[in-house]
Amino acid sequence: MRQLTAAIAAGVFLTGLATATATVQDAPAVPAAEPAAPEVAKGDPAAFTAADRSPETLMAGLAQLVKTRAAYRAAPALTEGIVISVNSPMGEQKTMVDSQWGVNGAFDITVDGQMRMLAFGNTFYMLMPADETRYLSQEIADGDAMGVIAGATGGGGLPDPAIPFRLGKADVKAEEIPAMLGLGAMTNPKLAGFRSSATGMQALLEGEGGKAVVSMNSKTNLIDRIDLMVTPPGAPPEFKIEVAFTIKNELLKALKTPIAFDTTGKTKVDSPDGLGPQPLEAGAMAPDFELKTLEGETVKLSSLRGQVVVLDFWATWCGPCKRGLPVLNQVVQWANEADMPIKFYGVNVWEQGEVAAKLAVAKGFWDPQNFSFSSLIDEDDAVVAKYGVTGIPTSFIIGRDGKVEVVHQGFDPSMVEVMKEELKAAVAEKG
Repeated sequence: MRQLTAAIAAGVFLTGLATATATVQDAPAVPAAEPAAPEVAKGDPAAFTAADRSPETLMAGLAQLVKTRAAYRAAPALTEGIVISVNSPMGEQKTMVDSQWGVNGAFDITVDGQMRMLAFGNTFYMLMPADETRYLSQEIADGDAMGVIAGATGGGGLPDPAIPFRLGKADVKAEEIPAMLGLGAMTNPKLAGFRSSATGMQALLEGEGGKAVVSMNSKTNLIDRIDLMVTPPGAPPEFKIEVAFTIKNELLKALKTPIAFDTTGKTKVDSPDGLGPQPLEAGAMAPDFELKTLEGETVKLSSLRGQVVVLDFWATWCGPCKRGLPVLNQVVQWANEADMPIKFYGVNVWEQGEVAAKLAVAKGFWDPQNFSFSSLIDEDDAVVAKYGVTGIPTSFIIGRDGKVEVVHQGFDPSMVEVMKEELKAAVAEKG
């Protein structure tokens, strides 16, 4: 599970837009259904007047932050749906966080439908919603659930204001509360302004690396929205990122279903890497499949037994894939000229939209390339999951006997000669 915990850490989802993986791109986040966002106006730091920044007003602002934190801690139960919209010079990105909060520090948090963390009693669990047969568990020592979450995410934590408010230490000074709302984007934020109206209150936070406006509901005192304006560490001053957290929360007397996780029949793993799809290794039997080419022809892997098969998983949005496919095409042309019993197929995966839209975007890229091999389309991404692929491009050389012989991850211009030798060896083996 490549870079899994980094992908969900609060600080990384902000700064990761400024960089790109040179040879392999990880699986994209699976879009989750967006919760209906409350009607809360975007916070603008420039709208805070001198009066909003006066010492007396800041005292009132700190008092409100105390009320907000107390509201989170006093709620017997709470649900949250958060849509995190990131806008930067690199484009737009959305992340969804859904959480449930029960009594005695119990919680259940899911990020983008890909990562789930929950705790009840004194035990923390981490798992993948798509495959809950494997789990990571850890005792919560001295009630430090926040420390456990930070450790599980590589130190970044998760972008949910309920986490520091409900799980943090009971006794804190009012001046310490703004630091709980930096969400990994700002260092040491301080309250710099406060204003209120009949519909809600807004607190302006300023820290190293950016500013934030926190909007709070006048009825519940809970946070409805956070607007961050930040420059990631190491980025030039002109590189600005705007992040909007729109939060739909609900106070409850009790959760409809108590937070629980049954480990019966499930496998405990030692690290987060053991939770995700497990990549196939050389010697494993290649999972059978039946897919269609971009032209509509059906291909069944098991019907190709006796021949060597090369599968290359790719996507139209994947830069390394686009650089790697022409390189693979050189290998295809070499094999065709030598009349070798080898079948080559691209496998298009992880495109967005309905099946027709996926097919259209794949054909729109593939057809003009005039490659010497065809591409299949994994319409529901079931095959890429079976093969345990977490980053693309990934290529598999499958021997005559149907077993995986070689796995290539990433783009490497030198792979032409390497793959030629590997294919010669695979063809020479008996099927």
